[in-house]
Amino acid sequence: MQLTKEIDHLISAKQLSHAYLFEGDNLFEMKSTAMYFAEQILCDAEQNCVSKVQSFNHPDFVYIQSDETTIKKQQIEELLRKMNQKPIESQYKVYIIEAFDKLTVQGENSILKFLEEPPPNTIALLLTTKKDQILPTIHSRCQLVHFKPASKENYIEELKLSGISSAIAHTLSFVTSDKEEAIVLTEEQSFTQLRKSVTKLAELMVKDTQMAMIYLIECTKIANTRPLQQLYLNSLNAYFQDVLHAKIQLEVIKAYPDVEAEITEISKHLSLNDISKYIQVITEANRKLAQNVNATLVLEQMVINGKR
Repeated sequence: MQLTKEIDHLISAKQLSHAYLFEGDNLFEMKSTAMYFAEQILCDAEQNCVSKVQSFNHPDFVYIQSDETTIKKQQIEELLRKMNQKPIESQYKVYIIEAFDKLTVQGENSILKFLEEPPPNTIALLLTTKKDQILPTIHSRCQLVHFKPASKENYIEELKLSGISSAIAHTLSFVTSDKEEAIVLTEEQSFTQLRKSVTKLAELMVKDTQMAMIYLIECTKIANTRPLQQLYLNSLNAYFQDVLHAKIQLEVIKAYPDVEAEITEISKHLSLNDISKYIQVITEANRKLAQNVNATLVLEQMVINGKR
């Protein structure tokens, strides 16, 4: 990988910046590269040290992530406390923040102050798939590392090789670029059930608003956490993207290839403005969920506004 060669060169030439912003749509590749970077900075190929980093047990390494919609203030406070201490086993201290865009404004401002006056030999690796949601002042304090878009075809094939069905793999390729997350979704979160619910709700939203409102009770039972609710809306958005592509007869990779005939039929009864409105209200609903607005209220407004 070209990036690993560049990383090796930076380390050997002692040209390390105090902060790097990894941005792109392939979170899996960014995580792998960030971990490799941390291992090279802290360990110099010493295997026991590498094992500590990989198991998140190295005293000079902190990895921040969250399954919630935001990264908690307490996580950032603990991170800053550790990074303000002197290195224990290595020359440097390294911290990685996965999905940096999940930081609250308060958390982002705390990191900004830290980036402006970092302790010696402290290196930040910030990962994001949504760079436009990050403060411009954060961008200006970091060295940008851009990851080229992943090939959707290759990603789908990778998922299929992991034992995921073709139809499910197609949908997953539209809602997550992280292979590990995709596999977990199919194993632990009954993604197949969620996906079936999405297709049913989408059809009801178009054909029978009243029944769609009633069906929301079942939807919230399936998507009963904030991350699942956002996954549900992302999957619903992908469905209406398929409807749009069917309407304009655009030959692209489909999120729901197994129900292509039904989607094509639905597209015949909707105008481009209708489809655009559905995508717009779903996007708005997702934004409100991120602001912790009541999920049931958000979904009800989405169904109602989609028909207006």
